[in-house]
Amino acid sequence: MKPLLPPNFTPPFWATRNFRLLLLFGVMGLAVMGVMVFQIGPALSQRASRVKPVDPNAFVPKSVVAGEPREVKYEGVLDKVKDGSSIDDQEQPYQYMIRALSRMDAAQLTKDAKNVDYSYYSKMPVEMRGQTVKIRALFRQSNPIRVDGAPGGVNFIHRTYLTDMSGDEGYVVDLLEPPGELASRSVVAMEAVFFKLGTYEGKKGPVQAPLFLGKGLYTLKEPRMATDFMAGRSAGMILGVAVGLMCLMLFLTSRIFKKAKPPAPKGPALSMETLKT
Repeated sequence: MKPLLPPNFTPPFWATRNFRLLLLFGVMGLAVMGVMVFQIGPALSQRASRVKPVDPNAFVPKSVVAGEPREVKYEGVLDKVKDGSSIDDQEQPYQYMIRALSRMDAAQLTKDAKNVDYSYYSKMPVEMRGQTVKIRALFRQSNPIRVDGAPGGVNFIHRTYLTDMSGDEGYVVDLLEPPGELASRSVVAMEAVFFKLGTYEGKKGPVQAPLFLGKGLYTLKEPRMATDFMAGRSAGMILGVAVGLMCLMLFLTSRIFKKAKPPAPKGPALSMETLKT
């Protein structure tokens, strides 16, 4: 049997239905904020960092058609190159390219370099072979490798691993000049000659990546305009949701306290006879 309460008993606010509603809305608001900050926000920032600029003037290779004349590069030596072979192979075309690059002026490489979409290296390696291209990517690591026979007086090349700005696609560039001390994910650029689609043993098994030969690289400041813009939009959206939730909580709180306020005491009713006297 429940104990009897006084007729004018008023329960404390924490024991009222209004308090339970306020607590429920508060927990829901915090849950929404947590999802926005820890899941949606990082996902939007990651998506922004993967946005790739589209170059309308990018070079598009033409398909090789049997019987039609085509440009012969490097005296046709590169026709002997086989895609899919190991990047460690130092066959005769590889040594020929090392010798040619050692004698080539860097200004000539810069003049001949073209912007190329990454997909063409795997879709049209034959058409791209020997093409001088511009590469802008993130530096990963570099290590020296001895070259057999020292073609052109080059005893070592510096095998450099790069990833594109999104971090999804990789490059391997054999440089004649050491890249120097660079922090991982430094933004670098270079002009290099596409040699072949090569394979190497990665942490999770064989990896295929385009192999290039170049003279050297230089560092760049990371282009953050598009990323910062998208990240700013994400932060603005999260801030807007937070402000909206705060305003909603304040509104609900004011309404709940207004309803919880006890009514003003009313005086005793007076009869008409009393008012006339």
